Amino acid sequence: MSQVSQRSGSVAPGTLLHKAIPPRMVEPYLTGRRSVISGFVHRVADAPVSGPEDLYRLFGLGYRGSDFSPDADELYVLRWRAVGTEHYKVPYSPEHGGDWVLEPPFTGTGYAASGGQPVGEYFTDPIPVPVGAEIHRIARNRSDFIARYDGQVWLRPAEGSQLCATG
Repeated sequence: MSQVSQRSGSVAPGTLLHKAIPPRMVEPYLTGRRSVISGFVHRVADAPVSGPEDLYRLFGLGYRGSDFSPDADELYVLRWRAVGTEHYKVPYSPEHGGDWVLEPPFTGTGYAASGGQPVGEYFTDPIPVPVGAEIHRIARNRSDFIARYDGQVWLRPAEGSQLCATG
């Protein structure tokens, strides 16, 4: 699996990442019942999102059993800065030198099935939510900051996005 560690555009410490989270998972994060990040993640620089339809398309969220819909009014993302690189693996299929075998829309190429725009795809086993992580609501033509994790609790602004540090 040397191909995985040698991929250009890998996740360096400090890289801003994001992961789509279903609306049903927002409350467990905010109340502390969910304290880990796991699954497929993407670099923010690779996948600028302007609405839920972009998020759905760019992240390849049309897999069987998905909580996501292409016509959703809003979706949520968890954003954080990578602390280390060892947690983020490129999911290559056997045809590309790896051992990942999943159903479509998984491509096995290291890129999400994003409809033509190359969006690097990474997988992380469960890691603790890092200090500074944020939750954003992505609606059509707007993004709303929801909360920022301080290492113990999620802080929610009374008004505005003054706590927002990731954009």
